[in-house]
Amino acid sequence: MPPDSGKIDRIQVNRFLRRKGLTAVVDKSRAEHLLSFKLLPEVIFDIGVDQGTPFLYQAFPEARFALVDPRHESAAALTATDAPGDAEFFETALGATPGTMTLTIPHSERGEEGAMASLRTRIDRLASKFIKLETRQVPVTTLDRLAAKMQGRIGLKIDTEGFEDEVLKGAVETLKRTDFVILELSLVQRFDGITPPSQIISRLAAAGLEFRDVLRMTGDGKGGSAPRLMDVLFTRWPTPAPTISTI
Repeated sequence: MPPDSGKIDRIQVNRFLRRKGLTAVVDKSRAEHLLSFKLLPEVIFDIGVDQGTPFLYQAFPEARFALVDPRHESAAALTATDAPGDAEFFETALGATPGTMTLTIPHSERGEEGAMASLRTRIDRLASKFIKLETRQVPVTTLDRLAAKMQGRIGLKIDTEGFEDEVLKGAVETLKRTDFVILELSLVQRFDGITPPSQIISRLAAAGLEFRDVLRMTGDGKGGSAPRLMDVLFTRWPTPAPTISTI
């Protein structure tokens, strides 16, 4: 096999995709890419854990992690092979105010779809694909309450199936010491009452966190090119280095 056959194959694949009006997009949900932003969080909240977020744990092995999810099944992320070294699980949902809400967990032919559990009512095309909807009453607290006793600079990952803006509403004080947010941003109305993406971007900008990168994008699943959601990285806007006068 020629030594550059791998490169030839990639070129051929890219040409084929372009002829179809498509392009290959890099999945940037990797520890090394996140580290390129020179982030130094001391406490990281993984909000909407499901089975865990390995690349986040790998990027910051010295950080303290708070894994937050209303499904008790997600506590298994604490003992997984790629679990963070210093972590605690909080079985609760996060929102704008404390209370109790109904969590809906869809089931498909494959079984429970924990990653799609939501505090909102799903209205997109996936809603018709489920064979059963399980509901649970779950406690809700605010991120400000949860983070109040945890000192240090903060990183956030928020994947709550349409409830991301409610989490941010309850994090006014926490956002003041947050250096980055990785957030699932819906680009279509996947859920009833979902917040438009511009409002979430504006809320984070007001807290000093700017849209910096798209880590991953999911299409509409119908063969079209319209994106359905993105995992977006927000960070503090880099401060320019001071200019040293040569006079």
